Amino acid sequence: MFKLKSQFSKLLALLLIVCLTFFTVSVANSQQRPLNEAQSQISAKDATKYKLASELLSETGIDKRYDMHFDHLIGSLIGKGDDFNLYARFKKMFQREIGWKHFQDAYAKRLETDFSEDELKELLSLFKQPLMKKLLQSEVTAYEVDTSKQRFKMGFELWNNYNDSKISLPD
Repeated sequence: MFKLKSQFSKLLALLLIVCLTFFTVSVANSQQRPLNEAQSQISAKDATKYKLASELLSETGIDKRYDMHFDHLIGSLIGKGDDFNLYARFKKMFQREIGWKHFQDAYAKRLETDFSEDELKELLSLFKQPLMKKLLQSEVTAYEVDTSKQRFKMGFELWNNYNDSKISLPD
């Protein structure tokens, strides 16, 4: 009976997350305003700055790492992480519905706002250096290879301990 309650609570959590995800995407899509004529005529400088920001996101790997962060959520949803086929299907769904492609413009616009064209060029130059590429790849490897199984296991145990009232939320 207890196992059934635990499975039911996981299913409810999954449904809640999926509903919230679709709601968030729906709200974000509905709030996009049409461009007026003045807004649609982007200056060459703005286009260059936006292009630099987009290239920087790609060069730093932010575009690829964004979708990696679904791993935590998926790990808590599907359990111990033994069913890698199910995990891969969930990840594809998350990427399709709330993945990087939905937010890449917002990230590029944030960089465009926060940095000058010269600063973006300098950052791009920095992230193209072999040592920086090696550092970024090391971080990805640590996240995906070195710690993923431990994260899944710890996340699963945390969720079960919370559901079993062995731990509580902090005040």
